[in-house]
Amino acid sequence: MVKIYIIVAGIGRVGYAIAKSLCEKNHDLVLIDKDKKVCEEIASELDVIIINGDCSDNKILKSAGIEEAHIYIATTGYQEINLISSLIAKDYGVNKIITRVSNPEYKKIFEKFIDIVISPELVTANYIDKLIDRPGILDLAIIGHGDAEILELIINKNSEAIGKKLKELKRNGYLVIAVYGQNELIIPDGETILKEGDRIIVLSKKESLNNVRKLFI
Repeated sequence: MVKIYIIVAGIGRVGYAIAKSLCEKNHDLVLIDKDKKVCEEIASELDVIIINGDCSDNKILKSAGIEEAHIYIATTGYQEINLISSLIAKDYGVNKIITRVSNPEYKKIFEKFIDIVISPELVTANYIDKLIDRPGILDLAIIGHGDAEILELIINKNSEAIGKKLKELKRNGYLVIAVYGQNELIIPDGETILKEGDRIIVLSKKESLNNVRKLFI
């Protein structure tokens, strides 16, 4: 697996679970938290770089290496701080930003500025872990016993699916169940033609996930 440089801000229950999972995958990881005691406790448990400070402080983010980071995850208990720090990360050109929002009512507002916004109902280490491991995926839902997933993604300009009808594509182990084009939701059939930038929702078997990514992203 390719190493990814990830910064996680907020080492509470969720942040710690994410950090522990990422450590097991050998990613380059930096953790940030304002609570000095928490930082000391985590330092004794995980072999990662830990910075004691405010993640909404530009100097703290720079010391964490925000300019080189591939992914920034803000999971503090304060949605305002999560948003501010995520906007700073975005300004530094971080490829993927995942931000926790405490009040689900603000989720749509956050989504205007941030790549991926998660509300408390969705915040699990497993969920975020999968988002990291699936570049290009905007959202997902795990169904059954983990044998299948529902993915939301945008058709990349290099996708071989562009300009083709769904019936012309090989559909081994997956099904396109919705297409968003020009703010219109379409329940597709075999005649539906896919275009660059279309947002689609795909139901896929676990073993077909890589093929789905290669086809559309």
